Amino acid sequence: MSEVTVGTQLPTIEQRATLTTSVMYAGASGDMNPLHYDEGFAADVSPTGGIIAHGMFSMGLASRVLTGFVDGPEDVLEIQVRFTRPWPLGTTSTFGGKVSAIEDGVATVELHGTNESGDRILRGKGRVRV
Repeated sequence: MSEVTVGTQLPTIEQRATLTTSVMYAGASGDMNPLHYDEGFAADVSPTGGIIAHGMFSMGLASRVLTGFVDGPEDVLEIQVRFTRPWPLGTTSTFGGKVSAIEDGVATVELHGTNESGDRILRGKGRVRV
């Protein structure tokens, strides 16, 4: 890793939410809420009128931003996120972060997930050893 300073931008991850990613995440996590895979059910209850990706799937991608920036998961000390908008299937979101503080070898990173329209679907904070 090169020198880390306040303002350092972390490499981004771009991910398309698809029925395949949603069903795979449901199986891996055990979260079988039909909001994430059943079109008829989602049409009745979803704030978007359709299937949405799991919030924890987006958190996992934000976590990958952190682990990819440092040497691995052992250097991630903390991650907190807030889901700010649903992530509809068929759309692509970008996850990234920016170092906002460094103290005693620990960087604080402001995390974000942004949809194709530029709206935030996730915001948060992580702390990593640098």
